[in-house]
Formats: sequence, structure tokens, C-alpha cells
Amino acid sequence: MRWFPLRLPNHFTPLASICLVLASGWAHGQETTVPGPADDQFREGLYQRETGRPYAAIETLESLLAANPTLNRARLELAVAYYRTLGFAKAREQAQKVLDDPKTPDAVKLSVLSFLKQIELDEANTFGRAHRFEPSVSLGLVWDSNVSAGPDSPLLPFGFSLDNASAKHSDWGTIVQAGLTHTAMSSQPLRIGQSTARLSWVSSLSGYRRAYDTWGQYNLSVFTLATGPAIQFQGGDRGNLNLQMDTLEFGGRFLGQYFSASPSYTWKLGRGELSVDGQLMHRDFQRSNDAGRDSYYRSLGVSYGHLLRGGSLALQGGVRVFNESAREDRFTNDGQEVFVGARLRAWQNGDLFARASWRHTEYDGVEPIYAESRSEIERRLELGASHLFSEGWLDKWQLSGTATLIKNAANLGLYEYDRTLATVTFGRGF
Repeated sequence: MRWFPLRLPNHFTPLASICLVLASGWAHGQETTVPGPADDQFREGLYQRETGRPYAAIETLESLLAANPTLNRARLELAVAYYRTLGFAKAREQAQKVLDDPKTPDAVKLSVLSFLKQIELDEANTFGRAHRFEPSVSLGLVWDSNVSAGPDSPLLPFGFSLDNASAKHSDWGTIVQAGLTHTAMSSQPLRIGQSTARLSWVSSLSGYRRAYDTWGQYNLSVFTLATGPAIQFQGGDRGNLNLQMDTLEFGGRFLGQYFSASPSYTWKLGRGELSVDGQLMHRDFQRSNDAGRDSYYRSLGVSYGHLLRGGSLALQGGVRVFNESAREDRFTNDGQEVFVGARLRAWQNGDLFARASWRHTEYDGVEPIYAESRSEIERRLELGASHLFSEGWLDKWQLSGTATLIKNAANLGLYEYDRTLATVTFGRGF
């Protein structure tokens, strides 16, 4: 499950105060109410718009103006309804008609001019960039107390023992990451019921390499290609389907490829978000001694995040269930995961974060040597800090540091281990 950012994303800029501004202008002018029986229809249109039915409000206000074309107050409210559905051209047209009317009070004209400027800015922000390319790069150092995830003791039952390379060893290493993301946005908004959405297609290419100083047989390289559609609703709800291929090298040798499809959907709930995500993955290993690991992995997760303290504190928690069906039963498993996390804006451009997780995995097949099935509980704690520079030659570069503590308890000694990783990274998106 991914962490949600400190401030929940919303690609739309609602003009929440524009109605008050426009109404204030009318209040200081000559006409403050809609006269006669049309008033009920006018109020109905406002109610529909403010209760999440902007398209119904548009129909109501258009019908009112068809019968009463001089009601500029209603015309401005119609412009706001168009604005909220991303119909910027129609919003501009209606607002301009009010501005061009010589009977419009001066105070209202000032408000309308501000509204037109806001339309211009938001139209440029929303539709001005149909294609967006975002490269990124990151360099770092890592200290790993257990590069092989090996047990404390190399001794196994019946007099067997691990070779030296598989035993517990610590080492330093470097981390290099680079990527390029392309986002293609739809040129027109999409109406779904009473909601307005935008479609996009997101594709990315990235590479990751962790190389150790001494134990190079545990070096890891991952090359990722991903693509898929996404949808963003005006109120903050959003969803996507990510189709991904990962190519892995381990110890300088081709390890295999992972092919996955990962749908997700997030509902905006006030200052919180509820997310549901799933994944279906095929793991295709290429080395002959890993043939039994070929598998299909499935997972389903639910998480909730909430903002506190004016958005400076983000809390999140979630659960996940998973199942992996492998060619050999000893690699087939299922289990559950629970996690909690927090992120605090501790200083200007600086964050502190923490995450704790508990993961239980049960394997089906019998392990060689032990003659019984494997069962594991992994406990993981991550603590970190980051700072985004905002001036000089370091502008937009981010410095991050994390410490990760892992304790994997198992019923079979070969799979029981402790591991600590400390990383420092320096990176930037462009």
C-alpha cells in the first residue's frame, strides 16, 4: 500500500468563495434578488449546485434564463456551475455577457473580472499541458547489517550448515535510481452522472540498482516499464490501473521477470481518504534452480489516511491479504499484513515519518531437511526524515534518510533473521 502525501492531491481548483464574491457585488448594486415566481427556480438551481448536482443545476438555470434572459444574477450562478464542471468556455461566455451589460453595477463588474481571471488561470492549469514529462534521479548510500537475510547461526539440523556466502554479513553499498514518467491528459472533461472527471494515461520507465562493496553476489538491479489509465474526479476521488513489467538481475545474473496488473481506487472523505487496491502478478524466474518459484501472486488491500493539525500531520493505516500459488508447494503461501504510519511536517520543507508493519505468512509445502511446512511473522519498523531545498543550486533537491529494522520470526531456523538498513539518498524530480 502506498503512503498518501502530506497534502491530499486534488487536480482541480474549486472557486469556493466566488459565489459569495458575486453575491456581495449584487448586494452593493441595484438588484439583489430574482423577482417573482422565478425565485423558486433560481433557489432550486443553487441548491442543486451546492449539494453536488452541478449538471442538474445547469439545466435548471438554463431553463430559467430561457424564460428570463435579463436575470444576470442567475447567469452568474450558471457561470459558476459551468466552472465547477470544468466547462471553462461556457463559464467565460456567461460571465462575459454579464460584464458587457451596461446595467451591471460596477461592484459586480469587478467581481466578474476577478472571476474571468480565475477561469483563465484554471483553464491553463487544467488543460494547458496535454503531455507532461517528469524525469527524476536519486543517488544514495546504504548500510545493511544482513545482506543475505541469513540466520544468526549457519548451523542447520542433522549436521548441515550454510556456506559462508549465505551466512549473516554486513556491508556498505550504493543506491542509484532514475526514471521518466509521461502523463497524457484528456483534452475534455468527462461527465459521469453528476460528477466531472478527467482521464489520463500514465507511462513510466525506471531503473534501480543497489550494489554492495564486498558481497556483490547480492547486488540487485530492477528495470521497470509501466503504463495504464487513470481517472481523477473533481471532488478528489480517483482511480487507476497500472500494468507493469519488472526485469530483475541478482548478483549480476538475470533473475526473472514480474508481470503485474494493479487496480486501485480512492474515495475522498472530508480530510481523509479510503483506498482499495489489488494486484495480480505472474513471477517468471529464469534460472534453473529457481524454476519452482514461478508463481501467480494475488493481493487485496484496504487503507485509510487522515490529515490533522491543518494538514501538517498525516496518519494512515491498512490491512492486506495475499496468496501466492507457486510451481512447487514449498513456495506456495498465503497471509495477512497490517500497517500503520505517520508523516509530520516538522519544519519548513522538512518531514519526519514512521511506519510499522506486521506480516504473517503460511507456506503449504514441506521444507527439505526440516520435513515440515514453513511459517513466518515479519515485523518491520521504518523511521525517517526528509528535507526539500528551496534555494540556491540545491533548489528542488531532496535529502532523505531512513532507518529500517526488520525482525523475521520463523518456525524453521533457516528463515529466522534480524536485519537493519540505514540509507541516505539525495534526489530530485525535474
